[in-house]
This record gives sequence, C-alpha cells and structure tokens, in this order.
Amino acid sequence: MIGIKRMFPGGNTSEGFFSYHKYITNNIHKKKFILKGGPGSGKSTIMTEIGDEMLEKGYSIEYHHCPSDRYSVDGIVVQELGIAILDGTAPHIIDPELPGIMDEIIDLGRYIDSEKLMENKDIIINAKSGNKNCYRRTYSYFRAARQILNQIIEENSECVDFKSMNRMILDLIAEIYSTEGDKNLLGGERHLFGSAFTPSGFVDYTDALLEGLERVYFVTGDYGTGKSTLLGKVYENGKIRGYYIEVYHDPFIPQKINTVLIPELNIGFTTSTMIGDNYFKKINLDEYFNISRKNENDYKAYKELIDLGISNLSNAKANHDILEKYYHLAIDFDGVNKEKEYIINEIENL
Repeated sequence: MIGIKRMFPGGNTSEGFFSYHKYITNNIHKKKFILKGGPGSGKSTIMTEIGDEMLEKGYSIEYHHCPSDRYSVDGIVVQELGIAILDGTAPHIIDPELPGIMDEIIDLGRYIDSEKLMENKDIIINAKSGNKNCYRRTYSYFRAARQILNQIIEENSECVDFKSMNRMILDLIAEIYSTEGDKNLLGGERHLFGSAFTPSGFVDYTDALLEGLERVYFVTGDYGTGKSTLLGKVYENGKIRGYYIEVYHDPFIPQKINTVLIPELNIGFTTSTMIGDNYFKKINLDEYFNISRKNENDYKAYKELIDLGISNLSNAKANHDILEKYYHLAIDFDGVNKEKEYIINEIENL
C-alpha cells in the first residue's frame, strides 16, 4: 500500500542529543546515498524532492525528520527499492560501510564558494557560537527537568498496585501472542522516535505510524504507572517468539518506550494521544494508581523547565537559519541539482 511514514531518528532529550540513526537503514539491501555538506547546501531539499518523486511513481516513503527542524529531513527510505538517502553530517555522522558496493558519498561541499562565505565570516562564526550556546542551555534545562520527573516517577510508582497490574499484563501477553509464532520468521528489531522536542514545540507523528493496523492498543496512565514497562514486555515477548518489532522511544527519556509495532500480527501499542479514538482497546493504568498523593507542584516545575528548553531550541533554530542564509548565498545550486539527478538516475538503474 502506497503511503507516507514520518519519524525521528534522533532526539533532543534529557541526555542531550540522542541518536538511533543506525536503525534508519537496517533493512536496506541495495544502496545508501550519504550526503555531505554544510548548512543550507541542499541536503534536505534533495531528499524531500526525490521522496516526492518516488511517491508519484507509486512507492511508499519514510521521511526521517530532523528534531532541530521538523520541516527538514535527516533521511528518506524507500523500502520497496531497498534504498536510502541520508544526511551524513554532524551531529549524526554517517560513514559508508561498504563504499563502492552499497554506499556512496555525495559531496555537496564542493559546490560552496569559499570566497563568498568569507565575506560574511564574522556573522557565520557568531551564529555558530550562538547555536552551540542555545543547545547547551536546552540540555541543561532538560537535565534539570529529568531530575524533577524522576522524583515524580518514584513517588507515583509507590502508589501503584503492580501486583494486580502484572496479572493484567500476563493476560494481555497471552491475548496478543496466542500462538508461539512462526519459527520461520526472520525476526529483527528497529528503534527510532515517533515524536520529538523541536523548535516548534512537541511534535508527534505516531498516528501515521499506526495507520492501517488492525488492532491498536492505547496505553494511558500517569508518570510512573508502568506504561513503558508494559510496552517493554510486549516487545520482549514478541522478540523471543521471532517477530520483527518496531520500537519507538520516549523523546525525553530515550530508553523508555512509547510505541511498539508488530507488523506480522497487524498489532500496535502506543501511549501517544495522537491515536485519538482510533484504537481497538484502551488500557488505563491509572486504574492501579492512587492519585491522591500526586504532587501538582512537581508537575508544574517539570513543565516550566521543558518550556525553557524548547524556547532555547527555538533560539538555536534562529541561529541555524542565519547559517543557512549565508551558506545558501555561496552555493552553486546548478551543481547540487545535477547531484540530485544523478541519484535519481542511479536509483532507476538499480
């Protein structure tokens, strides 16, 4: 079925920038094109335009968005063709594993006119420094918010009836894995983010990931009530039965899980409210939680720190826009467009 999936391979988290970029291409078996070049050199534009062209030809596309700019992409994947095009620059540096066989570097940096850049050297250096400072502030606020959230989770978890909840989870596992699985399945797993903290605020693409699944379980509950634990058990039980599992992690605490997809069973689990009312079954873990001990002041402090972090992401984006503006003026886009046409031609000849 032709369609679009959107996700984030990296995230602005309480641990700084966190990357699952290696999982973008773990199912790619034909060709990876790795784009190198500075800000404003056309990497995202090339990927978006090629993705749009592949859609017009009837292929499904994965757009792997940049958490520092929701409108830019860090990569696209066409699973039917076994190809990917990736941004290989920092902070998600990607180098070829099999150069000349499966991987090819496309150097857009050679289309930069250094003399034109030098005309705005001081502006560029100041914008780069400002960008770095804004990210440092963002991650400082996020780390502070993590301390508050850890306290919320710890105190809330003391008020949860985990014994009753665990019985429910065992019944749930038996319900979704009614057979032991197909021993001929290849298995495998993929880890990414379905949502992210961006300069535009919190962005969630989970609804597009769940589209078309026959059964979606919506798991809801307060912090510390065990949502990620439940999804982790779904993931682990599917994995040992040989199913291919897609795991989409929490954008703030990247080890936690927000969404699990089991394509071979046509089943998904999610904590994302983007699902709306389009779910097969709702699992409300607040039923096992004594809400009377909830500390609202902690929640308020946590939100304020998150908002401060996002505000600095927005400031970082403003500085990055300055970088793109002046690099853009120094780039030969005729050369960049030739590289785009080259990639399209290579894909067609695979």
